[in-house]
Order: sequence, then C-alpha cells, then structure tokens
Amino acid sequence: MGFGLAIIGRLKLWVYAAGAALVAIGLAYFKGRSAGAAAVKIDANEARLDVVKAAKDVEDEIRSLDDPAFVDRARHWLRKDSGQ
Repeated sequence: MGFGLAIIGRLKLWVYAAGAALVAIGLAYFKGRSAGAAAVKIDANEARLDVVKAAKDVEDEIRSLDDPAFVDRARHWLRKDSGQ
C-alpha cells in the first residue's frame, strides 16, 4: 500500500509540473501577442505622423511664398502660353 501512494505522489508532482509549464507557455504567448499588437500600433502612428509632418511642411512652404515668388516658381511647371 505504501508503494502505491508513492507512485500517486510522484504522479501528482508531474501533473503539477506539467500544469505550471502550460500556464507559463500560455502567459508567454499572450504577452508576446500583446507586445506585437502594441508594436503594430506604434508603427501605424509613426507612419501617420510622418504623413502629417510632410503635409505641414508643404503647407508651410506654400504659405511662406509671397505672390511674385510663387508666380516665378509656378512658371517653371506651367505650359508656355501659345498666344491664343
């Protein structure tokens, strides 16, 4: 009878160890998953910020031009008038 109790005690120990290992693996999985989601959000926010900064730079450049400077610069990109 003592031999059977020893086996059951060892079996309980292995079950507890396996349960603890499964819990640790589950926690590591969910922690990695949430870290990955946070990284994706950070990347998306950085990309959005880059677009906003670029648009602001263009808007500031346009506002900084006075009318004659703007006309001279636009003349480069516009077609020549054919006189019609």
